[in-house]
Amino acid sequence: MIAGFIHPGGSLLLCQETTTVGGYGELHYNEPDGAARGTLDFHRFVLYLGHSFNEHLGFKSEIEIEHTKLEGGQGGELAIEQAYLDWHFCERIGLKAGIILPPVGIINQIHEPPTFNGVERPNVDLFVIPTTWRESGAGIYGTLSEGVSYQLYVVAGLLAKNFTGEEGIYEGKQEAFESSPQNPSLTGRLSYVPMPELKLGGSFFAGNTTDGDSAAGSGTLVLISGDVQYSRDQFTLRAEGTLESIGDAGKINAAFGSDVADQIYGFYNEGAYDVIPWLAAESNQSLSPFLRYEKYNTQAKVTGFTAIPLYDRNNITIGATFKPTYNTAFKIDYQFFNNAADANTKQFNAGIGYSF
Repeated sequence: MIAGFIHPGGSLLLCQETTTVGGYGELHYNEPDGAARGTLDFHRFVLYLGHSFNEHLGFKSEIEIEHTKLEGGQGGELAIEQAYLDWHFCERIGLKAGIILPPVGIINQIHEPPTFNGVERPNVDLFVIPTTWRESGAGIYGTLSEGVSYQLYVVAGLLAKNFTGEEGIYEGKQEAFESSPQNPSLTGRLSYVPMPELKLGGSFFAGNTTDGDSAAGSGTLVLISGDVQYSRDQFTLRAEGTLESIGDAGKINAAFGSDVADQIYGFYNEGAYDVIPWLAAESNQSLSPFLRYEKYNTQAKVTGFTAIPLYDRNNITIGATFKPTYNTAFKIDYQFFNNAADANTKQFNAGIGYSF
């Protein structure tokens, strides 16, 4: 039987065997300041496919096409972003095993376009938290008490040989593609909802990254992140901060000829206000102007060389999101990309997004 969509990150509480389908997508228009013209790109087309074998055991998956097609080995990407068995024993504990998303930050697990403001995802969730981040692994999740939930997984580690000064740990993701099990890592999240309007979260990722290469040392990565989401009446607030420490960065750089930092950090604050109630009090639609400030540095602390000022960055994004329904969005924004080298740029963005 075909049933409605169930988000892959959700709980499995079904009472009969069913197959579920869903998905999301987003079309972007990006125009850098001074460009003669911008570019139109259907950035992501994603299908969800799930199946429940019984009321406790199910399968969930996410298949993504980026940039519409692959041609001659060039262009976009076709990837399996999630594919795991979900065995929900009871409310307090469940088991996931397969390709899973580390539960770090706000965006990595819940990244459908209608769930965040801005045409593009925050850059902190790219250069610091390498969203969308997927790895092979297994672990447990559940609730500890009312309003308190947890996730804890063992996953394949990152590869330090692919770290860079500009993008930090982003290219170190193995993405479940013939992953090396040499450096298993531990990741987890604790979430607390003390009241419906407020969500608090803390997450981490820890493990070695040098894949057993003694010349590069251990490359121990420790990532800690905290986030808060607040919503009351027409006002919403999001804030997220992340700090990363990479051990033996000097040995990594000597072994691989890179410019990896000892420390990386990033944070952002975002506020939005829905003006629709002022215009049409009975409407279920929303129109939310927003402002986001981001600060991130992928060479916050280095050893043996001079940090590059270009990598000490801050962004300001101002825009608006119109949602005719809760799961569709029309977006427009303007971004100011600044850095310590004063090589500053700007960009106009517009886009649409949906999920079902």
